[in-house]
Amino acid sequence: MKAILSVLSALILLTPAFAQENSFSKYEEELSEYAFAMMDSLYDNRVLAAESFAKRLEEVLQMPNSYAHPFRKFKEVSVSVLPSEDDKFRIFTWQLRVSKERYIYGGVIQTANKKPKVFALTDGSDALPRPHSEVLSADKWYGALYYNIKPMSKKNSKYYTLFGFDAHSLYTRRKVMDVLYFEKGEPKFGAPVFNIQEEGKLPRTDHRFILEYSVAARATLNYNEELKMIVYDHLIPFPSPYDEEGAAMMPDGSYHGFKLKRGKWNSVEKVFTHVQQNAPIVKPKLGAGRGKDPILGN
Repeated sequence: MKAILSVLSALILLTPAFAQENSFSKYEEELSEYAFAMMDSLYDNRVLAAESFAKRLEEVLQMPNSYAHPFRKFKEVSVSVLPSEDDKFRIFTWQLRVSKERYIYGGVIQTANKKPKVFALTDGSDALPRPHSEVLSADKWYGALYYNIKPMSKKNSKYYTLFGFDAHSLYTRRKVMDVLYFEKGEPKFGAPVFNIQEEGKLPRTDHRFILEYSVAARATLNYNEELKMIVYDHLIPFPSPYDEEGAAMMPDGSYHGFKLKRGKWNSVEKVFTHVQQNAPIVKPKLGAGRGKDPILGN
């Protein structure tokens, strides 16, 4: 009898946790439906779904203990969920196709508190005169769909390097490397940590690194765990498969990189020595840039 009572007592104690997890699963289903609708063929439907998704997500993420829910289904609907390695926060990002030539991005940062803080991110990249050299706040963020996050330290402060994809335009794509840190509890983006030295150019220090390439190509920009450095494709101008575009920036088979030293990413030329003998030959991707969703990854 005592054993039965002990089991019943344990079940009673566990019931609220099970009920809460079940609630978050229902919220996840609801949010996933909104996210799926963001890919609808009708513009008005996409916009309405994006607005509903953002508002509902903020509400759910402000609920106590919501940080513990993984939201695994979001991957199925092209919503990125990235926790920081130190588990201090996580970032949700997604994209909305406005037209054949334009995408905008949405995002939310959620802290790992029992009662989380939530910061909505508003894409302001279209209005940035100098995107490489600006410090941005949550309400004027360089929008991107993030696929990786790496911590770094700078002057006894914690910084995070973010890797993201930006569909940008009809003929070009961008990979974006940004920096996130918290100042007085508020998120800030961009810091003078990218020391860049390019052949034939004066050295410079940027707040974010942007790799722009033709929609007909694929380009890598990511942290390489084996090499302990950032690796990205070296791009060269090449006749575009799209007549309207003119010259296109394409990978030539060689790679450049960045190594972390004293809190800054310092550029490294020719990470690998192999270079293609011939210029890249790329067939046009007729659907690219015309409503297809990007693939999360490198």
